[in-house]
Amino acid sequence: MPEFHGKNRLAAILLIFLTALVFFGLEQPAVAASGDQDGRRVALIVGNSVYKTLPSLPNPANDVQEVANTLRRAGFDVTIGINVDRIGLENTVRSFLRSANNAEAGLIYYSGHGIQVGGQNFIVPVDATLETPYDVETQTMPLDLILNHLKQNSRVQLIFLDACRNNPFNAQKFWMAEKLEPVGATRGLARIDSDLGSLIAFSTEPGQVALDGEGALSPYSESFIKRASEPNKEIRQVLTDVRRDVIAMTNGKQVPWENSSLMDSFYFIPAPPPPSVEPMQQVSVPEGAAATKLPIAPPHDETGSALLVTLNQLPQTGKLSVDGKPVDQGAKMPAAALTALSYDSSGVAAGTVGLIGYTVSDPYGQATQGVVAITVSADAGAKLAQLEHEKQARLADADAYLKALPRQVDTTIGVGPVESRLPEVPASAAEMTFKVAALPDKGTLRAGDRVIGPGHVLEAADIPALSYEPQIGTENEPFALTLQAANDDLQPATITFKPTLDACDTEAAAPLDLQGVTAGKLPNEIDPAVALAACADAVKAYPKVARFVYQLGRAQLANRDAKTAFATIKKAMDAGHVRAISELAALYLVGASVPENLGKSSEIAAIGAKKGDPYALYAYGKSLYYGRGVKADTEEGLKLMLQAADLGHTYAMNELGYIFSNGVNVPPDMERGIRFYESGLKRNDIYSMNSLGMIYRAGKGVPQDLEKALELFKKAADGGQPYAPRNIGLMYRDGVGVAKDEAAALSWLEMGAERGDYWSALERAKMAKADGSDADSLVTAAHYFALASALNRPGTGDPKKQSDKELASLPEPAKKKAAEAFSAELTAQELKALPKTKSLNARLTLLAKATWAKRNPRYDLF
Repeated sequence: MPEFHGKNRLAAILLIFLTALVFFGLEQPAVAASGDQDGRRVALIVGNSVYKTLPSLPNPANDVQEVANTLRRAGFDVTIGINVDRIGLENTVRSFLRSANNAEAGLIYYSGHGIQVGGQNFIVPVDATLETPYDVETQTMPLDLILNHLKQNSRVQLIFLDACRNNPFNAQKFWMAEKLEPVGATRGLARIDSDLGSLIAFSTEPGQVALDGEGALSPYSESFIKRASEPNKEIRQVLTDVRRDVIAMTNGKQVPWENSSLMDSFYFIPAPPPPSVEPMQQVSVPEGAAATKLPIAPPHDETGSALLVTLNQLPQTGKLSVDGKPVDQGAKMPAAALTALSYDSSGVAAGTVGLIGYTVSDPYGQATQGVVAITVSADAGAKLAQLEHEKQARLADADAYLKALPRQVDTTIGVGPVESRLPEVPASAAEMTFKVAALPDKGTLRAGDRVIGPGHVLEAADIPALSYEPQIGTENEPFALTLQAANDDLQPATITFKPTLDACDTEAAAPLDLQGVTAGKLPNEIDPAVALAACADAVKAYPKVARFVYQLGRAQLANRDAKTAFATIKKAMDAGHVRAISELAALYLVGASVPENLGKSSEIAAIGAKKGDPYALYAYGKSLYYGRGVKADTEEGLKLMLQAADLGHTYAMNELGYIFSNGVNVPPDMERGIRFYESGLKRNDIYSMNSLGMIYRAGKGVPQDLEKALELFKKAADGGQPYAPRNIGLMYRDGVGVAKDEAAALSWLEMGAERGDYWSALERAKMAKADGSDADSLVTAAHYFALASALNRPGTGDPKKQSDKELASLPEPAKKKAAEAFSAELTAQELKALPKTKSLNARLTLLAKATWAKRNPRYDLF
């Protein structure tokens, strides 16, 4: 290519540029489709090595640490559990499921013991014993439960199971719902068929055994980590390479297997845009200079990948060198070396224009071309000095900017990306780039729509556009982002992100809410005065977050405003909050602000059950089991309640304990029932405490222990359980395990009645009637018989309606006085709103219900 001289230099430069485009080619390599490169990725990683009674495994805990690091580098928001027991596994899984809502890709990687029973695969926590037929349903977690939820909440599901060790379990048959199922093949796990959009990968063939290997990692995990880290490799090719590796490492003893129905390509490390290169740069060098460093703008890649420069074309005159060493055409060098190029213009006439043509390649096989036109000029020295001065000014401005940048950014959890609101880079430094030297390993950092990872390069315009979406469960865990000015030795700046819970989440989140962001509070733990204000503010600040609307409804319920709560919860349900569905079903079940309607309640609960909400699974399962408001289906009802228990729902555990210990629609099995009660007790469930207390009091299935029974009853009562006070009251009334104490008995029974327990009210009324020493005792009896009648719920209460009969037997004067006392608690407007009745008994019952509802309608405790 010729050199150009004289007054046609600008035209010559343009001609050089156009010629270079033709010479190097206009086309760029196609970027491989990444499938979800702009979507949110979430991963659940669980590794169990140190088992308490089962054989320990050497590698899983190591495996998942390295897998988690690999997936974080691939842009996954990782939830990790290592050596987790059953409750720890529940907490880890729930945290993951909360993060999975509306994810583009959801991934599960499990390493540890696994078991198949009845064609299903189960994750085995480290505290599992699996010694009796009752242990799978209370000690393990079905993989399908997690996978099915993931299918509803993510577009792509990727499951990796390195859990196919020999079966070390003593029992060979386990209860699965209504059947006692034999353990599947004692080797390996059961095949899982993938649905559209899913990929299921086993470390070995179904029914076969995976090996732990001799190193710190299992053969499968070692290969997975290596292959998933390779850039621009589609997942099916990754798994093909993994299979080849594992077969070689195990001498053919282990053959990984997968089943895929993916609809799109998926890349762990997708290709970014091609390298960023200034397509045409013009530089001037002094005439006759021995070696002038060329001010070439460096190329960069947005992911910070190492780039390779190939010099395709060199100037025909003058000499090009790097660090004093000459370079030849075709030379290859790191990108940083491009900025170290020097040009020797000795003997080159002023006005000469030379050309450097180069190609910048990234590790993904993508390349971009650039051209540098070098003009030899008599006055170039002054221009170079000016350029250097401008560069130093840019550095000074960038340094000042970085020094002023450190700050703390509060980021609310569960409201989407939170803008960092960092200041703009000064215009003088706008051409600079900044490298991400360190960033949070939990949550997602974005620049606009682009997910940012370690080592990524940010343009100056990206910094004020940074946002951070904290991971659920990271409240009070500050995370640091460190920015370093790329290619320059300036002090880095650190921005600290502080994930925080909104006050509405702190005060009114619901337990087991898979769209929630924290563990939540039971109904009796909510302070309505605080929660109402907090959730009203949250709804105003984040009107599109349906979770806050639902939690406002919970606060309204706790404030005993059922009518307003119903409308609010219905609004949350319509906006897509799943837990609101089961809450609405519960209001129809007890008739809170709407007519009691078992059919409507079951119909609504069925919708929530299909979406995997633990409370709805329990509610609809119970309706099916007992045929309440829906045609009975005990088999399906039992399965749904077991699924709710698997997710940690203690109401379901308590109900299952009752069903099995009492033989309700199944043969009685006291030991199985006690296992579920004990599961609830481990989670501090007040209902399981009360139920176990009754078992210890009766000595049924366990040695009688009245002291233990009383302890459990009192602990349950302290937690707000509505039935426990009656059990304590009867023990004091009858002198069972304690000295007889009528005053204590009356106090406990009145507490139970006030909490809404029919039987507490009935027993308190009977004691007053039995006393009969004066007129006031009969008035008290009328008060509590009427309250019992008001609290009796069809289908779940007293079918004999004893309170109605007892109330009818009392003298009219006593009932009239009781009615007057009730009426005094109500306003004239409230009295006017009561339906008209034909009898004093019916009137008294209505008054009792109205006054109780006004004082304490804790429908949410039943």
